[in-house]
Amino acid sequence: MLKLYDLTDTELEVMEFFWGQKEPRLFSETIEYFNTQKKKEWKKQTMNTYLNHLTHAGLLKAEKGPRARLYSAACTREDYQQQCARKLIERSFDNSLAKFIAAFTGGEGLSEEEAEELKKLI
Repeated sequence: MLKLYDLTDTELEVMEFFWGQKEPRLFSETIEYFNTQKKKEWKKQTMNTYLNHLTHAGLLKAEKGPRARLYSAACTREDYQQQCARKLIERSFDNSLAKFIAAFTGGEGLSEEEAEELKKLI
């Protein structure tokens, strides 16, 4: 179960990396990616802190591999987004989708196309 909390921009960037992976990744592969591809210059302790936070939050899985831990996303990006949206609506809009949509549109209402799209979803 996700312990949903607001991710920092960096934590979200780390999750985007894992959501894009088809296979679990080693710590060494992960830090190498961020330090070479993303030019982060992170120390091992920094990367370990991010991975531990995300694992504790239930967003990452850490499995013991033959020589080292393997990390992978514990949920899909879509699952995370849905839970974030539900939490936002629950906490800020009295659990009312209608109040959320009214706030989102700024009181201007929806276009016919948007209304049709919502009807299909419902």
